[in-house]
Amino acid sequence: MLKNNLHKAAGVLCLLFMCFRVSAQVNLDSLKNEINLMVYNNPEEAIRKAKEAYPFIKEDDTTLKITYLLAIANAYAILKKHDEVMETALKAKNIADTRGTPLNKIQVLGFIAGEYRRLQLNDKALVYINQAEKIYKTETIPDSLKYFGGNILFVKGLIQKDNLGCEYALPYFNEAAEIFKANTQKKINAVSFCIASNNAGDCYIQLNDLEAAKENFTETIKYAESVNATQGAAYGKIGLSRVLKKEDKYKEAIALLNEVLHETKNIDDASMKSQLYRELSEDYLSVENFEKQGYYNKLALEEEKKLSEEEKKSLNKVANKISVENKKNEQEQSNKLILIVVAISFLLLTILLIIFLKIRKKRRSLEQKRSDIEDNQKK
Repeated sequence: MLKNNLHKAAGVLCLLFMCFRVSAQVNLDSLKNEINLMVYNNPEEAIRKAKEAYPFIKEDDTTLKITYLLAIANAYAILKKHDEVMETALKAKNIADTRGTPLNKIQVLGFIAGEYRRLQLNDKALVYINQAEKIYKTETIPDSLKYFGGNILFVKGLIQKDNLGCEYALPYFNEAAEIFKANTQKKINAVSFCIASNNAGDCYIQLNDLEAAKENFTETIKYAESVNATQGAAYGKIGLSRVLKKEDKYKEAIALLNEVLHETKNIDDASMKSQLYRELSEDYLSVENFEKQGYYNKLALEEEKKLSEEEKKSLNKVANKISVENKKNEQEQSNKLILIVVAISFLLLTILLIIFLKIRKKRRSLEQKRSDIEDNQKK
């Protein structure tokens, strides 16, 4: 009887443990979606939650591990902490390289390419994005995951914008936005759509197509607000304010920017804040409100200085890492060259030895024949 009760108790405990594991995994999956959206609104909290959850991910769940690491890296990118971005992204790359799927590799390579582009290291960015594109084109990708192609197109658009300008970048941004828009049942793709659409809108302004810009930014704001992506909506409104400024509607532009100011007061994003303050400063200057123009100009300069110092510090760290990596590669190439030279030298010595032995053998044979002939003549 006692034995049966013990078996039952063990069974119940085992069942409870299994339920706990399943519940924990479900919680990790749902938390992942929450963190991916939180990255843009509250990056510090996103990092904290992701780091707390990461140790509970099953060792063999490669995809979830990579997703969490890239969420952390993305939050660091929002905060402009580029050294932490690369450190975290390279951890994800190591996992993807050793036991990841083709999609894991595309995800990581695309992210690293985007980070190198943010650091204006476009040559490095192209190396990684081309690797991602090669995998995307050669592997079978399910239709439900085609949005990974949007990530590749978006990063290529950013690189084209830097290298050749908006005329060449715009098709990439628009195609990426369409791919994300077709997959907005995943909330993170709605956020990605906002980012791609905002960049397309900025390009339309540069190309002086204000109607297209207005349409882009309006749609961006709608999507961003539908998924509670405060920063996506903020960038859309900042973009729309630029269109209004181009149309000499300064008061409307200022009202929109003040709306953004209120909505983002608790968000620590130096890049966005510097843009917001700069736009407010310029618009207040246009309506001759010099007091507020000076106030926001001062705030813009402070944010720009903070941003510049952070990016310079991070860029130096990343540049040092690249330098170390290049020296390591040069040393490896040098070692390979030495091995090749040694191997060729050994091969040549072996051939020369064989030739020498054959010549000596032949010489001895000739001497033996000569000796035999001389002996015969003496007889």
